[in-house]
Amino acid sequence: MPETGHNARVITITTKSEDGPLLVIHGGAGARGNHSAEEVNADLNRALDAGYAKLTAGASAEEAVVAAIHVMEDAPEFNAGRGAALTSDGIVQMDSCLMDGDGRVGAATGLDTARHPIDVARAIKDKTKHVMFAEPTEQELADWGIETEKNEYFITEERREELVDAQNNGDDWQKHGTIGAVARDAQGHIAAGTSTGGITNQMHGRVGDTPLPGCGTFADQRSLAVSCTGIGEAFVKAVAANQIASRVRFAGQTPEEAAKATLDEVDGYHGDGGVIIVPAKGHGVISYNSETMKCGYRSSAESHVQS
Repeated sequence: MPETGHNARVITITTKSEDGPLLVIHGGAGARGNHSAEEVNADLNRALDAGYAKLTAGASAEEAVVAAIHVMEDAPEFNAGRGAALTSDGIVQMDSCLMDGDGRVGAATGLDTARHPIDVARAIKDKTKHVMFAEPTEQELADWGIETEKNEYFITEERREELVDAQNNGDDWQKHGTIGAVARDAQGHIAAGTSTGGITNQMHGRVGDTPLPGCGTFADQRSLAVSCTGIGEAFVKAVAANQIASRVRFAGQTPEEAAKATLDEVDGYHGDGGVIIVPAKGHGVISYNSETMKCGYRSSAESHVQS
């Protein structure tokens, strides 16, 4: 077993109803880079607006998750979609995963033209008999109705500078943060989605925790929905998202206890980051052992963002 270390911080999210609509999002663990807190918070609020509007209109948890993630994939300060981190060869390769509480899941890795990687995960879940695709072809993306852009669309000057810095001055993981959302709809159904550009200067073809069901993304109607952010290799080794759900379902832990214990194990694998959680019934949770975490939530009782 890995050694354990830092204690995780926990935010408990109150709701007026134990099974009412709830949306929790994250814009990743790690620093904001060149972007102001006002800019990041504004886009977190826009993502909450888009997702929670779906819930109040009676849409599914999955619809809310996708709507919130779309906003963050289009916002260049987040590491997903436009503004994604660059690989060692200077291109964008993105991953995504979308999972419903009933166990239906789709995931993709190595995306380099899909404007909204979360849409690819959704298409794989809904339009194929498979769970995961690696580098789906342009024809497959077209057949699934995926909007595409040239790879240059995703690349920003800030990410170019970060790649140069990582290659010239040492690669200290260069975290920018995965994005994700978890939701519960008016019918009590839950879903989780995660989207990322990976890690600056990562080797071509590297896969982190985001597209691996149970590692960076997980939803089970018998327990909860989870989206993770941080050092992906450590979250994979801990099978973090599934571990949290299993601690709640089988060990009887609260979501707070499960999140803290799992992040302690992640820390033991020399990783840090955070998780967002929405249970099928009860209050939501945000927990992180990184220095900062860009995140937010909205329920019938309250709304909050932090960067």
